[in-house]
This record gives sequence, C-alpha cells and structure tokens, in this order.
Amino acid sequence: MKTTKRKNMPPKERRDQLLGCAQILFFSKGFEDTTVQDVLDLAGVSKGGFYHHFKSKDELLFGVLDGMAEGVFSQMDLVASDETSSALKLLRSFTHLRANYLREHDYPGQVEFFRVMNQDKNLVLLEQFKRRVRTGAMPVLTRIIQKGRDDGTFNVADVDTAAELILFLSTFMDLALLRAIEARGTDTADHAARNLQAAIDMQFQTIDRILGLPDGTTDFGWPEAVDVTMATEPPPPPSIN
Repeated sequence: MKTTKRKNMPPKERRDQLLGCAQILFFSKGFEDTTVQDVLDLAGVSKGGFYHHFKSKDELLFGVLDGMAEGVFSQMDLVASDETSSALKLLRSFTHLRANYLREHDYPGQVEFFRVMNQDKNLVLLEQFKRRVRTGAMPVLTRIIQKGRDDGTFNVADVDTAAELILFLSTFMDLALLRAIEARGTDTADHAARNLQAAIDMQFQTIDRILGLPDGTTDFGWPEAVDVTMATEPPPPPSIN
C-alpha cells in the first residue's frame, strides 16, 4: 500500500486525509488489526500531527463512522424539514432514503463496501455504524409516525415501538443483501436474487402492517435494485495518491 509523501496541509484537509486513510485500512485490515502507526505511515503524518486531530484510534473510528453516516443524515434532514407534506408522503420519502443514497453515491462501490464491512474482522466497525445511523434515524421516523397517528393515517398503539421495529427490519434486509452479493457469479445467483427480492417485498409489507396500511403503500423506491446488485462487479481496491 502506497505511503503518502508528507506535506503541509490546512487542518481540515489533514483531518479528512487521516479519516480517508483510516477508512481504507479499517476496511482492508479490520479495525482491531489496524494500528495508529499504520495510519501514520499511509498518510505520511507524524504522531504529533495525528494526535492534534484525534486522541486515540477509537476517536478516529468514530470520525470515520460520522463521515459515512453524514450522507444518510443529510437526506434525513431534508425529510425532517418538510412540514407541509402528509405523513404518508414523508414516510415514503424516508423509506426511499437508502435507495436514493445508493444510487447517488456509486452503488458498485457501496456494494463492495457492504461486503467488506460484513467480514468478521470488521463487525465491530459495522455495528458502530449501524448504531450511529439508527440513533440519527429514530427521531425523524418517530416524528413521521406521530404525525400520521395524529391525523389518522397510521393505526399504531405505540409510536416509539413502531419506529424501533421498522428500523430493526433493516437487519433482516442486510442479511439477504449480503447473501446476494456473495452469490454473484455462482450457480446460486438466481436463487439469491429471488430471495433478495422477496426480502425487499416482505420488509415493506411488514412496514405497511406495522402502521396499519394496505399492502403496497410503502416500497423501496428502486424496482431495479436486485438486477443492479447482482450485476455489480467489485471495484479495484482504493488507494491514496
């Protein structure tokens, strides 16, 4: 892995560079097997330069996670700031966030990222990322469900529980997506693709039933997602120039 030649940078650029190098190393070596010295060597930064921005490797980890979650949160903010749309329209916007983010941020790279993140050596990083996203998503989804219950659109006994269940469903979806990614180019690819489509359909059917809505009210918002997933070829490993 190429080491970056040391040069002076503005503080924000240096911090972003360290985060980029850390993300590459966390994905390729795993969080536990990556040392601060590994990051320093790749970035071409002294220990003093590193500790000016981050107190520890754990703090660096959270910086990486925050950067990854930022794109998701920016889309959530757009949904949360819409005070004129109906609860149903807001819910559809919310359920389409994942599809929109993947389409707009190089989906082939996202698929490979997801595959790498689900390797055993990266499970700590993956769980931290999921927890960060769930924490950010919960207030937005709760507000949408509360609005829908108040105006009679949604029939739910407890808003918080409904929101938690909907967010929990993403774990079920992730398992089907991982199996599909692993099956690409194998004899089981068609079977995995059918299972992924079934998982998508069942996830949103379950959301409809949690909220007391007719089947088909919510959806993923990306009908060609399965075909795109199965056709994706892993991109070359990232590098720092």
